[in-house]
Amino acid sequence: MMKVRAGELKKTWFRSDRFFHTDNGWFFVTRENTQQGPFNSHNEAEKELMLYIRHLNEDLYPQAPI
Repeated sequence: MMKVRAGELKKTWFRSDRFFHTDNGWFFVTRENTQQGPFNSHNEAEKELMLYIRHLNEDLYPQAPI
């Protein structure tokens, strides 16, 4: 069970699917709420998402302003 600090309410987190398909192909949505794609398959979109995350971690993509 998750502990919460005094005075804070317990939060419920929902996972949503980052991937979606249209007539144009497969896409993924980033935490910055951008859509990346189209890709030819769900598998290709998953691989590109992993590459996208790796590049973010290596500061190869510009960060969205906070």
